[in-house]
Amino acid sequence: MSVSSPSNKIVSIRVEGMACGSCASRVEKAILATNGVVSASVDLGAKRAEVTFAGVPDIAAVIAAIGEAGYECALERAASA
Repeated sequence: MSVSSPSNKIVSIRVEGMACGSCASRVEKAILATNGVVSASVDLGAKRAEVTFAGVPDIAAVIAAIGEAGYECALERAASA
């Protein structure tokens, strides 16, 4: 799912430790449960999550949610939608 508006911010996060589709699904669900997240897409092969926020992104909350799901991650880039 993708929702775009001028105030949305897109963040790319590198995610380590995913081994299968279930891992990617777990990461995506953790991200989507974070306040302010409009959409999330996890690419298992690229080891990357693209996260769209409404308004000001709370990147620390997303990184914490991914960590709580059992995966290591780091911010790659942030941009406006």
